Amino acid sequence: MNKSMLIGTVFGVGVATAAAGLAGYTMLGKGRGDSAVAPQHCYEVAVENPVEPKDQKRIAGTVVGALVGGAVGKDVGSSGITTAAGAAVGAIAGNAAQKKLQENRTVTTNETRCDPAK
Repeated sequence: MNKSMLIGTVFGVGVATAAAGLAGYTMLGKGRGDSAVAPQHCYEVAVENPVEPKDQKRIAGTVVGALVGGAVGKDVGSSGITTAAGAAVGAIAGNAAQKKLQENRTVTTNETRCDPAK
């Protein structure tokens, strides 16, 4: 590589670096109050969000309902049929009760909302 080619390359890199620095400085300066910001009215709003249930298949409610239903069925009649029927009805009722409880669970959070000022 000869001397003039080396000087030209160094000069070209210097000019490119200076141009990039100037362009970056210009771009950064535009975000500093040069643009007008519309006035806003901000306020807090309470928002209720549903809680995701831990027991998706409602196994706990089904098992507890079956146990209680089976105990009641055994007290009502002395045969195994009444115990089994009570357990089945209790399982259905326990599942439905847990479903109802899970649907009604929510968490309230505050969110900030902003509207343009009038």
